[in-house]
Amino acid sequence: MNWLLFAAINVLSFSVASLYQKLAMKEDASDAVISSIIFQFLLSGFSAIVAVFMGFHTPPLTFWPYLLSAALLYALGTLFNFRAIKIIEASEMSILSGAGVIVTIIISFFFLHERLTITQLTGAALVLIAILLVKYERHTFKINKGVGFALLGTACYGLAVTFDAFMLKSFDVFSYIPIMSFLPGVILIMMYPKKIPVLFREMKKINGNLIIYSFLYVVGAVSFYLPVHNGTLVSQMSVVGRVTIVLTVVLAAIFLKERSHIGKKILGAILTTIGIFLIR
Repeated sequence: MNWLLFAAINVLSFSVASLYQKLAMKEDASDAVISSIIFQFLLSGFSAIVAVFMGFHTPPLTFWPYLLSAALLYALGTLFNFRAIKIIEASEMSILSGAGVIVTIIISFFFLHERLTITQLTGAALVLIAILLVKYERHTFKINKGVGFALLGTACYGLAVTFDAFMLKSFDVFSYIPIMSFLPGVILIMMYPKKIPVLFREMKKINGNLIIYSFLYVVGAVSFYLPVHNGTLVSQMSVVGRVTIVLTVVLAAIFLKERSHIGKKILGAILTTIGIFLIR
């Protein structure tokens, strides 16, 4: 199968998944903590099925400090993202997610000793301009609690990716995904033990939108890593994958009726996509 087909599946899966995450959190009764925990365990279950077919390997003991550090960041990132999507639109969330790449390149520069070029700095500037553009209204910048949660979430994910990059140099990605999905769920339970009785009740009637979101998320992850596993360059998949930001804005306008300031959102999505392309 051509890698471009996998890239198309990756883009479509993550874009549609964003819509279902918003639908899952739209209900007044939806709880960000419970939804985050259930999402992580659903993600772990779906990805474990893939790992069984691809071959599952346990990580070496020396990896556990890094695994736990990354798991904590992913736990916080997931929690912040679910809190954010309950307040802001899926289209805004998609554009704000670009800030995570900036965190990744900064951390990679200081701790992984990767080069930081003028091109990357230009890309980072475009991402920041896109975020400011989307939040600019009537001569002021509107930064609400949802935006704060989204930026915190994408910062946590950006930090976690640096741990991923380090560990995946010598560890099987298809074994890594279910582990790195399960551990954040456990950490969130430890952070919110009083939520356990509610969690058991919610597990009996899991929100269907949350199940679809988790499934599509795994499809997106697998469609990214499978061609990479078979020799496609990460840079190739990453560049095409940035189309997700623009497509999410368009799909959210069509299906979720998120049409306010649609011109600014589309321009912001395009600037973010170009910015991440330059950074990568």
